[in-house]
Amino acid sequence: MDFYSKSLDYVVNTLNSDKKFGLTQSAYSKNIKEHGKNVLSKTKKRSFVNRLFNALREPMLIILLFGFCLALGTNIGKYLKSGEGDFTECFGILFAVVLSVSITLIMEGSSNKAFETLNRVYDNIAVRVIRDGRTMTISQKDVCVGDILPLECGDKIVADGRIIECDEFFVDESILTGESEQIKKNADVVLKANATIAERVNCVYSGTFVTGGNAKIIVTAVGDKTEVGNIASELSREKEMVSPLESKLARLSKIITIIGVLSAVAVFCISVVRLTIMRELTFESVQELFIACIVLIVAAVPEGLPTIVAISLALNMIKLAKGNALIKKMNATETAGAVSVICSDKTGTLTQNKMSVVSVCAGEVCSSPDKVRSEYLFQNFVLNSTAEMSIGNKEQRTNGSATECALLKAYQQSNPKKDYAQMRKQFEIVKREPFSSDKKIMKTTVSIDGVKRTLVKGAPEKIIELCQLSNVQKIKILKEIERHQRKSRRVLCFAHSDNEDSLIYDGFASIADPVRKDVAKAVKECQKAGIKLKMLTGDNIETAYAIAKELGIADNESQVVNAVDIEHLSDKEFVRTISRISVIARSTPAIKLKVVRALKSTGEVVAVTGDGVNDAPAIKQADVGIAMGISGSEITKEAADVVLLDDSFATVVKTIAFGRNVYKNLQRFILFQLSVNLSALLFITICSIINVATPFNTMQLLWINLIMDGPPALTLGLESASSKIMNNKPIKRSHSIVGTKMLLRILFNGVYVSAIMLFQYVYNFLNVGQGEEKNALFTLFILFQLFNAFNCRELGSDSIFKSITRNKVMLLTFIGVLVIHFVIVQVFPFAFNVCPMSFYSWVKVGVASFSIIIVSEIYKMVYRMIKERFKIGLI
Repeated sequence: MDFYSKSLDYVVNTLNSDKKFGLTQSAYSKNIKEHGKNVLSKTKKRSFVNRLFNALREPMLIILLFGFCLALGTNIGKYLKSGEGDFTECFGILFAVVLSVSITLIMEGSSNKAFETLNRVYDNIAVRVIRDGRTMTISQKDVCVGDILPLECGDKIVADGRIIECDEFFVDESILTGESEQIKKNADVVLKANATIAERVNCVYSGTFVTGGNAKIIVTAVGDKTEVGNIASELSREKEMVSPLESKLARLSKIITIIGVLSAVAVFCISVVRLTIMRELTFESVQELFIACIVLIVAAVPEGLPTIVAISLALNMIKLAKGNALIKKMNATETAGAVSVICSDKTGTLTQNKMSVVSVCAGEVCSSPDKVRSEYLFQNFVLNSTAEMSIGNKEQRTNGSATECALLKAYQQSNPKKDYAQMRKQFEIVKREPFSSDKKIMKTTVSIDGVKRTLVKGAPEKIIELCQLSNVQKIKILKEIERHQRKSRRVLCFAHSDNEDSLIYDGFASIADPVRKDVAKAVKECQKAGIKLKMLTGDNIETAYAIAKELGIADNESQVVNAVDIEHLSDKEFVRTISRISVIARSTPAIKLKVVRALKSTGEVVAVTGDGVNDAPAIKQADVGIAMGISGSEITKEAADVVLLDDSFATVVKTIAFGRNVYKNLQRFILFQLSVNLSALLFITICSIINVATPFNTMQLLWINLIMDGPPALTLGLESASSKIMNNKPIKRSHSIVGTKMLLRILFNGVYVSAIMLFQYVYNFLNVGQGEEKNALFTLFILFQLFNAFNCRELGSDSIFKSITRNKVMLLTFIGVLVIHFVIVQVFPFAFNVCPMSFYSWVKVGVASFSIIIVSEIYKMVYRMIKERFKIGLI
């Protein structure tokens, strides 16, 4: 019910309560049954089975499982009939699937545990309540609709409520509204229906804080029915979205499947025709052919891809956690690299959400707070204030109005060896007139050694008018004040009088919610990387524009709009409008959600950063939701994919850079694996067509698979990020992970390797000794892939020799695998059914396989010459 639009008596009667005595025991029992306890329903955790099936939804894994079932079924049938069956390939496929799924489950599980540890900050707060006319202390969980709660400065509000009475009552609602200024509340007004949360000055909301004054409220909503609870409920209804990486891998797997199946069907049909012509068509020969075609399909599928994706994402999750970014979902690591738009909250994300004195102007001189020396200003900062400050664990803690707390900090900056409390002990407070919205000033009369002094602070137009100043002085001061106000700063003027004389002007303080130190640099990095930034804030349009201009997010006022001016637009109009907008002031959760959906509909990959509850729906809807780990609300962190442990916007940029490198590493691996798969597919297919024996036996195929999916391939996922990684534009959602340039490389490598292999198999052009042919062919293919792994390190047209030593792990892996292969085929040749080779044969095989690097370098050199001459880009 919209209690803000009802009379107070109506609210109290409806909730079975009493303004003075609160709920009776019977009314409490009735209300607790009807409205429930003051707890938020916890999100149901996904079961292990649910997580398992979610991990198995990976398209490549589905293909592998299908191939596994076909191969297993065929070999079981063969075993039952003849007593022979080759299950090695089956279990090799199953091992790849199990490994990939295990890594995904383990890493996401460990990240969730870390996140749960981070969230153990939701205290079970004790609150005061009036029941049956008695004031008692209860747990926040036991607060009930209709309860009367007394509130004082510093209290956290634990339920939604209507204000019964209040005295200079201010509330910080930034966590809910995004509005950085504290809101002054009024118990006497009755508002119109459909008033926004920021306009409901006669109500308070769960999760916000009292920053000044005191009040008494009647609880109108608890738990899931509070405004915070409504947002939490919306989040739980959001569906899981497919990441850009998942959609790209799905498209890739479809293409690979089609190629593999068509190749297998072609080989099967040609072979059947050949067997028919040769009158050798039997059930056993068709069964053998069918198994061979299944192996051909599996050979076309890069079964190591899901594993390498999982391992690469897992390793980068660990790296990012050390860099203060906790990744809750593995695919968020890569998705972050594709981000093209960041929608950021202002308060607490771009700014510190801590009011501070930027400068103090006394007379004609403006200086930083630490250089102020005026005793009159010091007395106003400390004595004409009700704020408190304490130091614990080397950290300052403040209680009271954010503005007054900022003035106390300014005093301590100028007087680091003095305690403001000592000054308060020296002076006796004679009289105090609190700040009011009508007078816009606050007065405190103090006495020391029998001398009275009145200290005054307030709005510039009020203070200056009351002081002894000439018109020239007033104009000069007001111009200086206007200069500060244009920078979105709040200005307070100060004056004093001795023994009730006329007021003497002392100066003014320029107060701001400062931007975080690293934000401006991070914004520039994003813009250099082609990432657009949009600031969505609950602040007014003047403050929003000033901050956006300071950070370089907006250049002119045409890029800034009020939410109310665009919320009525149709979806099509909104999509057209949002592209030119950089800042939305007075933003609401609904507007933020609308912005995210509009941007995603145009193909943008959207990240949303924020800390308040009002940011949570948009964070949940975004491709990458990023929450502040220190200042962020529990609901916001629950909705996010990434939690920043240091609340630094610069960590967002670091996360994007990591994501981009992950994407590049996946492309390196795909380039390598598809080159291997294509060369194997072409080689085996042509051998089948020309009716020569299968070139590799089962053990050899297993070793080849280990090379394709094992350490040499994994090292491609460990390439460190280039210093130029943030100089390129984001990869669009619609772009394939295997583009035209990459496809040319795959075709070139695959055709070249299969051609050389075929010539060696059919003609023995390397002229290896008799009996060495099998070993030479097997070793040639292995070395081709090892050398080609070096080619795949460089995705562009640069020579691999420029950075050959950068990835030392790959060099060590290459040497290790080469030594193992040498030992196996020379010392234990029977394992692969081959004969040892002579030194001379090893040299010839090594030179032939190294040629893949030479031809690749020639290919890239020719490209660079063409590019330089015609200024085109192919690779």
